Amino acid sequence: QIADRWVISQFTDGSAPFFECIAVSQTGNPVGAWHRYAFQTSASKFNDYPKLGVWPDGYYMSANLFTGNNWAGSGFYAFDRVNMLNGAAATMQFFELPPSDWGGALPSDLDGSTLPPAGAPNVFVEILEGAWDPGNWPTDELHFHQFHVDWAIPGNTTFNAAPIQLAVASFDGLLCNFGPCVPQSGSATLLDTLSDRLMFRLAYRNFGTHESLVLNHTVDSSGSDRSALRWYEVRNPTGNPPTIFQQSTFAPDTTHRWMGSAAMDSKGNLAIGYSAASATQIPEVRYTGRLVGDPLSTLPQGEAVMITSAASQTGANRWGDYSDLTLDPANDCVFWFTTEYANGSAFAWKTRIGAFRFPSCNALFIDGFEVGTTNIWSAAVP
Repeated sequence: QIADRWVISQFTDGSAPFFECIAVSQTGNPVGAWHRYAFQTSASKFNDYPKLGVWPDGYYMSANLFTGNNWAGSGFYAFDRVNMLNGAAATMQFFELPPSDWGGALPSDLDGSTLPPAGAPNVFVEILEGAWDPGNWPTDELHFHQFHVDWAIPGNTTFNAAPIQLAVASFDGLLCNFGPCVPQSGSATLLDTLSDRLMFRLAYRNFGTHESLVLNHTVDSSGSDRSALRWYEVRNPTGNPPTIFQQSTFAPDTTHRWMGSAAMDSKGNLAIGYSAASATQIPEVRYTGRLVGDPLSTLPQGEAVMITSAASQTGANRWGDYSDLTLDPANDCVFWFTTEYANGSAFAWKTRIGAFRFPSCNALFIDGFEVGTTNIWSAAVP
């Protein structure tokens, strides 16, 4: 079922118990009425950094759990999508993994009109670098947790706590000991890369002949704490085993690139939006990509700049935590990239929304303007 709805979510913080608030628009118009829900996620654990994915049988969510300031494990949630679309009473099912889990998992998020195979589980994926835990994981890996919910008989719901392990090309994710790392021109403030986790989204697409997941995270490209984009396309993601179809690290020069978001259009072209900066450059929002026929494991289509910040960030290390590259559901060709850029001082952030497409997807129009291969449509959100 393709619902043509908007979904927004927000955690509650402060005193226990803790909730996740989710709203689903009643129509395709986001300024209209909404169905609103508040799900208690825990009586004692705060559901930080939640990430949401859409799947036919539910809205799936991951969260990093904390008791006070102490790491308390990972949360995996499913919310009753069908009832929420209709404004009916809805329930939640969930699983937790203990603090020994690495966290930062993402739920798969459906793109396109072709649904996953009937009964396919939602797949949560997290990264693990072997050097972080050599006693248990000797190689750098992606970990897959398959979550299949049964709303009629909750006892039949399944979740594999022991992950399916998929070895990947070696990487160094320990940028600046997971601390602020990215320099900026004209500012002594270094920016966080969040290199300990995957970056939103975990984009799923069923092409009919195969299923694909595309995902990315930030790695050290040089051994000297220079951030770069590691990206993957995984085939057979809802099966066992999944396989790496292509993977690469994008680091064409000495500029830092981080906070990426990846997706594929209906033709199989792949794009990644991200932030870029260096000691001689204030932060920019950029994107790059590959056509489906390009050599595997390459991003040869060049870089484009969506927006250059007004100034470097000062006084705050966090940057672009919630960037998102999404396909326009009306045409399945136009990429929409939403991310942060600096407006000149600590926490003086704005959101940038831009659209672009590859020429192999049909020419399309937004408000009368053709969306080309460069960023011709871009706007700031106050």
